[in-house]
Amino acid sequence: MSYRIKRIDPFWFKAPAVPGTAVAAAAAALFAAQAGRTPAAALAAAVCGVAVFLATKPALSGVFAVFGLLAGVATFIAAPAAGLSPLMRVLATAAFSLFYMVLMDGVVLAVSAIYNLFSRAGLRGLSLDLRD
Repeated sequence: MSYRIKRIDPFWFKAPAVPGTAVAAAAAALFAAQAGRTPAAALAAAVCGVAVFLATKPALSGVFAVFGLLAGVATFIAAPAAGLSPLMRVLATAAFSLFYMVLMDGVVLAVSAIYNLFSRAGLRGLSLDLRD
């Protein structure tokens, strides 16, 4: 059996307000960072991260969190991190895991949106061939 994949659906909350909030918060974070307003930029980036997390299905976020945790452990705990206390190593690992999860969630959302746009325009997409 052969199937054509016409649409990729990693979206959890499909309300337009969720991706709109993510885009608006990302733009606000960039503008605040350019203006030197670090607390406002951090707050806007956190809002963007929460919106991206809410827009992605939980299984994808879980997979990316595990990969981020493994990479954080390899980087900050297993390899010698110069000058970091054990508590800072754990905090750095947790922060890296969280940032990696949100970043990869955003990448998957963007890639699937672009793929869906091209497949709706009539371009041939992926096909899945299932054989015994």
